[in-house]
Amino acid sequence: MAKLSKVVFLWKVLSIPLATAYPQLQNEFKQRAVKPSEIKGSYDYVIIGGGQSGLVVANRLSEDPKVSVLVVEYGYFDDSYDVLDIQKVFRDTTHTKYNLTSVPQTQLGEANQVQSVPAAAVVGGGSAINGMFFNRGAADDYDNWEKLGNPGWGFNGLLPYFIKSTTLQIPDAAFAKEFNATWDEKVYGKNGPIQASIYPVQYPALKSVWTGFEELGAERQKSGDDGNAHGLFWATRSIDDRTRTRSYARTGYYAPVAERKNLDLLTGWRVNTITFDKKKQATGINMQSRDSITDAKAKITSIKARKEVILAAGALHTPQILQRSGVGPASLLQKANVPLVIDLPGVGANMQDHPQVTMIVALLPLSLVSPANYTSLAKSYLSQSSAAYLPASYSAATLKAGYAKQQKLLGSSLLRKDNAALEMPFAGNGGYYLLMLTKPVSRGTININTSNPYAEPLVDFNTFGNPADLAIAMEAFKFGRVLHNTKTISSTFHPVELAPGAQVASEKDLEKAARDTVVSTTAHLSGTASLMPRELGGVVDTELKVYGVKGVRVVDASVMPLIPGAHLCSTVYAVAEKAADLIKGRK
Repeated sequence: MAKLSKVVFLWKVLSIPLATAYPQLQNEFKQRAVKPSEIKGSYDYVIIGGGQSGLVVANRLSEDPKVSVLVVEYGYFDDSYDVLDIQKVFRDTTHTKYNLTSVPQTQLGEANQVQSVPAAAVVGGGSAINGMFFNRGAADDYDNWEKLGNPGWGFNGLLPYFIKSTTLQIPDAAFAKEFNATWDEKVYGKNGPIQASIYPVQYPALKSVWTGFEELGAERQKSGDDGNAHGLFWATRSIDDRTRTRSYARTGYYAPVAERKNLDLLTGWRVNTITFDKKKQATGINMQSRDSITDAKAKITSIKARKEVILAAGALHTPQILQRSGVGPASLLQKANVPLVIDLPGVGANMQDHPQVTMIVALLPLSLVSPANYTSLAKSYLSQSSAAYLPASYSAATLKAGYAKQQKLLGSSLLRKDNAALEMPFAGNGGYYLLMLTKPVSRGTININTSNPYAEPLVDFNTFGNPADLAIAMEAFKFGRVLHNTKTISSTFHPVELAPGAQVASEKDLEKAARDTVVSTTAHLSGTASLMPRELGGVVDTELKVYGVKGVRVVDASVMPLIPGAHLCSTVYAVAEKAADLIKGRK
């Protein structure tokens, strides 16, 4: 992967003109949740989670006026205009997020180091608080899903849903000419709920950076969203360019249908468990007010689901709810004194995220080193015993078999020239690089706390648990140095490396820098209720039905068996759109 065709370059703007007023959007904030007293005792479909995927599925199922839908969301509406303001990507969102940290990551630099676990607690979910990156993975990423035993879930199977969920806003012609911006209209929709745009405010320095990448052999792609997500391409963002505001699940999927009589949204309530009868048929949910969760004597409310319970609680809480309901690893549930409904070891396993390391440079000259070839790293990874670096909790034979198949696919992807192992956004106004590993091979877990299943789940990223990830992070540092030493970038910016620093040159020092500075997450939690055959540790089948029980599906990022090399927002919409069609019986 020393060749730049193995590296994705994405353009990330952090300084964008502010739209100072939103009079045309005021109606978007008039929706209100139903009161608990207005909730009916039963619905056709009960959706757990009013984030991205939950609102997509609720919208599509309630298109049929004969079908009743209840969405239960732990968070509330965010009615501040800050949620729309694209300059406030990094605003204080403590009122719209969970406050969680991981278990100690013993393989990282500091003893007992914990990592933040970002997760949205707001109507609209992650789409309400994310950085609005809206790119897709390479076709190979999704084709690997299909190769794991999931017909219909490759790139071609998902493309109609990528299209259905989006509307592409064509950039200004003058801007496109100045920056040589390109796109492929065929892979976006024209009337989809979410607006996708190439933001028309860019730094002039971008041109020099692209030239520097091309000096290293990078190829310009017409689009990254047509399956060619490698080399150089323009990444879309979920921004409505007409108003310069965030386009997200609430404004795109919920606001237009909020007045439907057959759709209820209840906010500020936590779903505790899914209920099952003796035949393992889901019958409904037990829930309680968010304000009462610390009260052991709080009232528990039961709602019946006449057709299905649909899990859309995200990769963090979907496995927790399944486990609390008796669906998960038998040994774990026994320790937690949770009555077993079905032994399903994959629930909470296969957890993936995109770890990232940081480089900082200033504008001074510096002599730089060259990276090793990533090909040798890929071959080294393929030569590993597949179970050698899995967490100790992956004792089930099915989990080991599933990862063995994943290893072959990931190793193949790492050797390809049309799939990327690294994302390198460029801010344009300085040299602060977040080098994101797009093909992590380490696997983590999300499990209930056995001493208190109703506490927040225990999250173990297991970052760098597999040394192959650490090796790729070290090569990312080296690649950044080679990029800075290209003719165009060195003569234009005269970069000097501040972090990890030019003195960090030996393999030992680079390893320490990676361990010390890595961030375990890009808020891309996924994989914890994977779409794979049950014998490979899967949790849901190709129709997203949970194995071993009836009437339960999962429709969120939990089902992604391999994390795509992209920010997940666009993929979550596509998965949820496809899920809605599957629930409706449309193949």
